Amino acid sequence: MPIISIIVPVYNVEKYLKRCIESMLNQTFKDFELLLLDDGSTDSSGSICDKYAKKDTRIIVKHKKNQGVSATRNLGIDIAKGEYIAFVDSDDWIENDYLEKMYLKINEMNVPLLITGHIEERNGIVKNTFIPDEEKVYTRTDIQLEFLKQEKFMWTVYDKLYLKKIINEIRFDSKLKIAEDMYFLWNILKKINTVGYMPLYKYHYDRGASTTISSPFSLKWIDCIKVKKKIYEDCINISQKHKILSKLMYIGELGGLARKAMLSSEYNTKRLILYLQHYIRKNFLYCIFYPKSRAITFRQRLGIIYFLMPYKICLKFKSFLK
Repeated sequence: MPIISIIVPVYNVEKYLKRCIESMLNQTFKDFELLLLDDGSTDSSGSICDKYAKKDTRIIVKHKKNQGVSATRNLGIDIAKGEYIAFVDSDDWIENDYLEKMYLKINEMNVPLLITGHIEERNGIVKNTFIPDEEKVYTRTDIQLEFLKQEKFMWTVYDKLYLKKIINEIRFDSKLKIAEDMYFLWNILKKINTVGYMPLYKYHYDRGASTTISSPFSLKWIDCIKVKKKIYEDCINISQKHKILSKLMYIGELGGLARKAMLSSEYNTKRLILYLQHYIRKNFLYCIFYPKSRAITFRQRLGIIYFLMPYKICLKFKSFLK
């Protein structure tokens, strides 16, 4: 039985897939299975997976009809045989001692989840947007605060190592089109008592390959608001700090969606913007007066101030949002 199962959803990533697979096959840690889950790709991604599977018996390929990343990751969890699970996106890559260092540290700390953080890469330029700290074992409430602060790590499911048995009752919500990873991780952090943090930063997130963060307005972004609202509702009963940070995150998302909607040329978004403005105005003091926090960005704060103006004035000066 493999020690680690690496779950990789694959969908139309022929440009990046070889780099991703090679980075895993070059690991100093060898006792793993690599689950390449082809989610109905229409390019050569599926055949690339098959070619690698013929070369290495640790690679297991599953081809399925297109159902989205959540259903694909859930399939990976269902078939994984490893004691631990790691998620890797097919347009990203990992450094060759990534698995080894994570495995040694999660056992040393004796925790069910290890968070290591990631670095961003765009056109070969690498940067770390986080604030590295000392290795530490966090309690549940403390790691939830770090989740909200987004200073040491983000809510992505990659750049982490999970004890498989903690995931047994948790799955990705396939109804969510976006922020499904955020909600998955939050549900895990609600369940476990301790989490290890190690400032490894050897997972490379290719920002240039990803279209999610910079994608224009669509109805899928409403899912992100739903998720952040659910997290806020959970945090109300944890502590005042949790409540404020989660509210900041939620209101910031309202402002972000309002910006995308205002700049949209494909939809009539007036009703949605007016609805979002109503909640932004009710809660804008959180965003203006709360001390600097990465739970809401400076750009989001400016957007909140902008949407305090009447809709017609916002519309007239929407070039400010570009």
